[in-house]
Amino acid sequence: MSEKRYFKIFSERHIIGEQNKYALLFDVLDKIEVEDDTEIKNQLKTQKVNVEFLSADKNYLYNLILKSLNAFHSSKTFNLEIKEFLSSIEILFHKGLYDECLKIIKRTEVLAEECENFALMLDILTWKKKCTGYSLGLVKANEVNLSIDKYLKLFSNLKLFTDLYYQSNLLQSFNEKDSITDIKKEFKKIIDSNELKSENNALSFSAKIFYYLILSNYAHISNDKIKEYQYLQKLVDILNKSTTYSTENPLDYISIYNRLLIIKKDIDAKSFFEDISILKEFQKKKQIKKEIIEQRIYIHTNTNELEYYLTNNEYKNVVRKLKEIEKCDDETLSLIEPYHIIYFYYIQIISFIYVGQFNLALKHVNKILNDFDKSDRPQVYLRLEVLNVIIHFELKNDDLVTKLTKQIIKNDISKKLLLPFELTILTALNKIELSKNLSFKEYIRILQEVKNKIILENKSDDLVINSLMDNYKKWIDSKI
Repeated sequence: MSEKRYFKIFSERHIIGEQNKYALLFDVLDKIEVEDDTEIKNQLKTQKVNVEFLSADKNYLYNLILKSLNAFHSSKTFNLEIKEFLSSIEILFHKGLYDECLKIIKRTEVLAEECENFALMLDILTWKKKCTGYSLGLVKANEVNLSIDKYLKLFSNLKLFTDLYYQSNLLQSFNEKDSITDIKKEFKKIIDSNELKSENNALSFSAKIFYYLILSNYAHISNDKIKEYQYLQKLVDILNKSTTYSTENPLDYISIYNRLLIIKKDIDAKSFFEDISILKEFQKKKQIKKEIIEQRIYIHTNTNELEYYLTNNEYKNVVRKLKEIEKCDDETLSLIEPYHIIYFYYIQIISFIYVGQFNLALKHVNKILNDFDKSDRPQVYLRLEVLNVIIHFELKNDDLVTKLTKQIIKNDISKKLLLPFELTILTALNKIELSKNLSFKEYIRILQEVKNKIILENKSDDLVINSLMDNYKKWIDSKI
């Protein structure tokens, strides 16, 4: 809304006669649900606006909005401020005001150094070299030119660590067709590279961030939760000491913090809630991406808190948190990608089952099944299908339990994605539904067998699978 208000003021500079043509076009586009030129023309004609060149007017409006946004967000980050200074430097240079250029360049160098934007620093030094040559002579210009080597080296070093990071990320999100053994072998090649032998090989603050992200990715793929936690905690400590990183890279900052919270709640509960508070406070800062920042912090903090309360059997806090979430509408998640939304609903569904609110659980299941695609998050989507059977079992929708169970098992025959204890639960529920005149004693016996099989299964090193097993066991205990 603040951007829209600013645009109205900004566009006043472009009035044709008594009529602000572009503000009127903006209002029409802002209100209509679907962009339709015929509808736009009809609405503009009622306000006596010439619609003969609508396509050109929309193109002009688009560029006008971009200029308005540039002006509105000017100086909100160091990078934006540097780019504004670079524009000023270029204009002043072409006017021959070299001394004025050098004064601005001196301030701009400080900003670029602070936020470690080596690409912009190379631009700054290029202009410094030109201005110095014209005002102070070639000898001084050559000194500036030699200083460029320092930033080329830092830029090259950062690029190297960035490449290694992306390689590690691709391996971490490995295709299900690849074996974990093969993935670990490939990852080991990255870890054994000379650059990762020591933190000192990362020559800049930015390179150190990627250094610790790579190590935490390797710890994750190796299922070493303690090391993963240590690397992520070290990384967050580094980020919090920076005066610029969280402001210049808010989404990356939140993403890294979320990774720490995911693992921290199982290791250090006290500081887990302290970090939740830090993240919530962070959204109160003046940000260029305020709305998306608020939404990401909302979904990550609530997801992690719910998981913590479930794991620790904190019934009252589960209910309290669900009520808090219930007050928020769908707009709260309008800018979040499906990957995170699906999991957010998934953890709520588990929570609703946990507190016996099966109709609300079903409502959330149907929302995911209807509004999202399986490919958005395959593993969680499959878990949802299993929970869907459990919910219909609780609601005594017997035919649906049988139908859905057969469908899930049939689809899994080729893919083999169901965990053994999930298959055991589905088979048991199907058996209960198909059995006629099942006695209470036999009903309890079947559930007890399922519970015993889950207990007998070897505990995985994977915290996610263990948590999943515990949730199913809790549900079976409640039925018994």
